[in-house]
Amino acid sequence: HNNYLKWIFMKRLTLYLSLIFTALNFSPFGVNLCRADEGRTVTHSEINWSELAIKDVEAAYQLSVINHPGMHDVRNPGFAKQLEKAKQEGLKLAVKVHSSQGFAAAIARFRTVLQDGHAGAIDTLPSELKPQRSWPGFSTVWRGDALKVYYSELDTVAKGDKLVSCDNTAINTLLVERVFRYYGEVEQPGSWWNHGWRLTIDDGNPFLSPLESCTFEKADGSVYSLKLNWRIRPDGVSGKLKHAYNGDKLPSELNWPLKDIAWISMPTYAPNEQQQADYQTMLSAIEQQHDKLMQAKAVVLDLRHNQGGSSMWSEQIASALWGSEQFKYGRYELHKNTQVWWRASKGNTDYFGDVVASYDKASPWYQWLKTTHESMQAAYEKGEHFYVEIPAAEQPALPKNASKFTTPVYVIVPGQCASACLDALDSFKLFANTQLVGAPSSTDSTYMEVRLETLPSGFAKVILPIKVYVNRPREKGFYYQPDIQFNELEWTTQALVKMIAEL
Repeated sequence: HNNYLKWIFMKRLTLYLSLIFTALNFSPFGVNLCRADEGRTVTHSEINWSELAIKDVEAAYQLSVINHPGMHDVRNPGFAKQLEKAKQEGLKLAVKVHSSQGFAAAIARFRTVLQDGHAGAIDTLPSELKPQRSWPGFSTVWRGDALKVYYSELDTVAKGDKLVSCDNTAINTLLVERVFRYYGEVEQPGSWWNHGWRLTIDDGNPFLSPLESCTFEKADGSVYSLKLNWRIRPDGVSGKLKHAYNGDKLPSELNWPLKDIAWISMPTYAPNEQQQADYQTMLSAIEQQHDKLMQAKAVVLDLRHNQGGSSMWSEQIASALWGSEQFKYGRYELHKNTQVWWRASKGNTDYFGDVVASYDKASPWYQWLKTTHESMQAAYEKGEHFYVEIPAAEQPALPKNASKFTTPVYVIVPGQCASACLDALDSFKLFANTQLVGAPSSTDSTYMEVRLETLPSGFAKVILPIKVYVNRPREKGFYYQPDIQFNELEWTTQALVKMIAEL
């Protein structure tokens, strides 16, 4: 592991760890849901949700002021004003809150004003405090430029029908006003793929009245209208929607669905122990079958379900396919001017110290972690806002030959592809034989490596990035458009194999 590969791997480490922390079941404090001091159960109605929401929004704002790199980022002079607006928008709702879902809406509004998946706050309400989700008897997904019915239990509504309007308002307008006010990033096409389905569900948000009627268009162009009847969505419907979002989920492996088409599936870059073993098996298979891959009609890199983690995995795949020297040189040339500025607040520095303490001293990454923490600590003690890390990457030699791997490569991109998944696209697109297939990707700001801190209620966490990229080639807000769009309802492997074969 040279310094360059160390930098590439570690730039995703803390995000990977924080994703693990997010998945843990944290016990809320501030409100005892099980038993109060007098020994009785505390009911939902006894919780002052408005008070909790106000305190959490205020705390999320203050913690962001103290710790977020944007507060001292000269390249983003509008951040402080945007953060203040997020607080005010969150508080406007918080003062009106009377339920858990109202609380969740206030927290969500604080987050969406920032328009950055690596900032804001998230609710961590336990399932017993969430109302059952309601639906009108059908579910929808966003595909390309339209919201379409994916599953229906109504005789009048068929799979594939397009929603034209609801309550005399165009669907796109409704999505902006109702969905993107609380979820996603409205300017990012990938967010429409991610969150469009939310328009036809009711999760109890008290600031949104359920839609009353919708107009649909069938494939033959005929139009019909329907009055909506909202009711609790049956548990069994979840199974019907299993493939609605990304299609079926494959293990991390190399297989050949057709004799001349190779399929390399990478549903996660935050693999557990078994999935890490699967990656090693897959890398060995790529090495053993490389000659066959070079003769194939196509190699598919499947990123469905991928929500980031560590970019190490995609880099190993790229090196195995195109050649280590060719990939290393291309990656270096892309990032040779990039700097990492670590926000040296006390909270961020203490957090990084905890990361160091969690590592075995025998780990190849321990010394780098320790040095980074010590550098952050020194910057903090001197009153400096940042520790500026300039990666000491040795310039690799120019490869004697271009990569011999020229097989057409199709990368299947889902709408939620961000973070390390976006890094994968950066890597794969270094080579001219790569085309992106599917949906527009998501996007990253330059603020990365999040940590989470519990807010006063115990029912929410603030999202705090601890570093900012400077001179990163991929600018903040950039997203990849697909070279080949795939707007079909079904994103199953079977449907995608058919499409790739036709290409």
